[in-house]
Amino acid sequence: MVSAFIRATAAAAIIASVAVPAAAMSITIGAIKDATIFQNNPNNSNGAGPAMFAGTNGMNSPRRGLLEFDIAASIPAGSIINSVQLELFLAQVAGGSDPTPRSIELHRLTDDWGQGVTGMGSTVGGSGQGFPGNIGDATWNERFCGSTPCNGVSGTLWTTAGGDFAAAASASTLVGSVINAPYFWLTTPTLVSDVQGWLNTPATNFGWALINAQETVSTDFRAFYTRDFTDNTLVPELTIDFTAPTAAVPEPGTIGLIGIGLVRLVATRRRRATRARKRPRDLPPNDHRSVIG
Repeated sequence: MVSAFIRATAAAAIIASVAVPAAAMSITIGAIKDATIFQNNPNNSNGAGPAMFAGTNGMNSPRRGLLEFDIAASIPAGSIINSVQLELFLAQVAGGSDPTPRSIELHRLTDDWGQGVTGMGSTVGGSGQGFPGNIGDATWNERFCGSTPCNGVSGTLWTTAGGDFAAAASASTLVGSVINAPYFWLTTPTLVSDVQGWLNTPATNFGWALINAQETVSTDFRAFYTRDFTDNTLVPELTIDFTAPTAAVPEPGTIGLIGIGLVRLVATRRRRATRARKRPRDLPPNDHRSVIG
């Protein structure tokens, strides 16, 4: 009978386990890498400078930004990504005052790349051509520079010079000319898919290439502050809304009551067994007369 009760108790315990409702959460994280690569200076890089560039210079030569966030270290595995938003602050405009808003796109990178110390200590205005790359830097030709200075051949090359990335943009936004203003790449299904994929398979997270959609137009670049800028209120930030995995958690009050009931049942059974052993065997079970020896 006790075993039957124990089985019933176990079933009750299972029923008493409650599914904690999945809760939507939001987190904002900073970049772990950012850099710029330059077509006209293919062995140059700018990994530790204060700004990254997207668009063309006065010679109609494009430069592209590279940007990565560590998704798996920030969000619980098994979570569902609901929305994603990137925020960058404008640091410089081509020509100092290019008045035409430029479409700046995010393209998912398909290969890994490096950020070294090239450009450390530079100013935004002095970094638009990059600096001779060092071992580990990303350049126009190399994902990871293999020599100091970079020579474009001895390191790990991009499959396609200028970066390996998805042809379709994950998101885009128009960027004007107001210095220090924030610009937002709002959530899109592709942007969400990128981040979900990086959460599910962290080894595929190589971040985004920041590309000006008008690379055939001269003098249209936009520069954005990097994670290495001295004012951390202007650095890149990615805001992610997600739903964490649902977990089954025992309901403490119910389980406690079941446990107390089980303890009481076992104690009662033991007391009855003890009285039965002490009862004289030659008397009927309900005969309370004393036995005279």
